[in-house]
Amino acid sequence: MAVQSLPYNSRLILRIQVGIQQGNPVLRNRSFNNIKADVSDEAVYTVAQALGSLQKFPIVKVVRTNDEELSEI
Repeated sequence: MAVQSLPYNSRLILRIQVGIQQGNPVLRNRSFNNIKADVSDEAVYTVAQALGSLQKFPIVKVVRTNDEELSEI
């Protein structure tokens, strides 16, 4: 049985440091759904940096998650 994976969705997550509590950073996620799966990582990162410049707090991490559908061929 052969299986193929087909990309169908992608999500951009910005990890933002909103403060410090008891010496530890307090982080929050800002998620952007329905990113086209065929968009390059460089383009997604560029958009993340542009969105980060609009945030009040600094970005700690940029995460991209890709969803794929598995099907038999």
